Amino acid sequence: MRRSYVMVALAVTTLVALAFVIPLALLVHSAVQDRAMREAERQALGLSAVVVVATDRELVLNSIMSTRAGQHGELAAHLPALGTVGVTRAPAGAVDRVRQRETAGTVGIEGGRVYLRPVALPQGLIAVIEVFVPATSLSAGVGTAVLVLVAEAIVLVGLCMFLADRLAARIVRSIRDLARTATSLGGGQLHARVRPSGPREIEEVGTALNLLADRFLELLAKERALAANLSHRLRVPLTALRLNTDALPPGDDRERQLRVVARLEHEISAVISEASRPLAARPRLHCDLGAVVADRTAFWGALAEDQGRPWQADPPPAGITVPAAWSRVTEALDVVLGNVFHHTGEDAACRVVVTRDAESATVTVDDAGPGFADPEAALARGVSNADSTGLGLDIAQRLAADTGGTFTVSRNEWGGARVSLTLGVVSDETAPATRPRRRWWRRLAGTHSA
Repeated sequence: MRRSYVMVALAVTTLVALAFVIPLALLVHSAVQDRAMREAERQALGLSAVVVVATDRELVLNSIMSTRAGQHGELAAHLPALGTVGVTRAPAGAVDRVRQRETAGTVGIEGGRVYLRPVALPQGLIAVIEVFVPATSLSAGVGTAVLVLVAEAIVLVGLCMFLADRLAARIVRSIRDLARTATSLGGGQLHARVRPSGPREIEEVGTALNLLADRFLELLAKERALAANLSHRLRVPLTALRLNTDALPPGDDRERQLRVVARLEHEISAVISEASRPLAARPRLHCDLGAVVADRTAFWGALAEDQGRPWQADPPPAGITVPAAWSRVTEALDVVLGNVFHHTGEDAACRVVVTRDAESATVTVDDAGPGFADPEAALARGVSNADSTGLGLDIAQRLAADTGGTFTVSRNEWGGARVSLTLGVVSDETAPATRPRRRWWRRLAGTHSA
């Protein structure tokens, strides 16, 4: 922006300077020529008095030589009776034309111009006085004047460029401050604020950005309070559920229900902890996507075996680190795989394939069910089947967006649904998160709802 301001100032001031310098230079040149020709006219007029009364060539020659122009060979007199006295440079035809017309004139010759002035003599004769004006006299001082004008124009252009740069620097400084604050807000530093400065319009933008950040903090505080309050309210029925489960007779059903209750307690505690933690303090966790996929396909594969469902889960590639916590990836995969078991018949086949390229990894889940009637509507937030909340696919979409990937649904060659979860990968695997220790809550009988 600063360069643009300076270039605009350079273009405008250069045009203005040229609009003044060129006419002024021409005017100076014309003034110098007029001055030189007036001087020639004055010399011719001074010699006219001598020519009128002179009857001797010596008298005319002495008068010519007494002048500076005569001493330099620039003054001559063309007399009808005495001939030409002095050094002449004018063409003969030009002298005759001036004598016939009895009107003064100038003739351009090599090295300058010649001024010819007719003088009326007694007996109706006409004498012509010739004054040679050198080219140096016609342009004397013009070069210096032009240089002065050009120097003034350069100073004017430079001053305008400097002022434009200072003005642009002030504007750019304000805009950069806005950009830094916006970047800090985007990075989770919600207490970052801009100091409004610069032109009035930019100050208004800075004030609006501060108001927007304040509104973000207010809404975020409300959302955290709502999430924490909801989680705390869930603890009461959860406690009753645990008591009822403890009262069951010992056996596999009781152990299964206890694991479910323990998982719910863990999830509620995680929600409360996450809601109370500032965004900037939340760590960026990594996990091994292949390990997560292997864990979840083993779990859902056991259920498929119980149902007699055709199941194919190719071993995922090793060493795929994604910038997301193990629990988030697990939750998204459970959503996608749980939809297959929830919305398709037990005889519908399911296939899970993991592929990787240089910048991302994709988990593709195909089923032989009825598929999505409207894939675009299925991806819309809150839009799903009549017996589903529609939040499951949104969980997978947010995970893909947070890692720089995509989430798509389409039809496969079986005519069923194809769900592709593409996650960005971490190139620097210096600190990947390890597999969580508490694995007991993953092997559950329940599933995520879509």
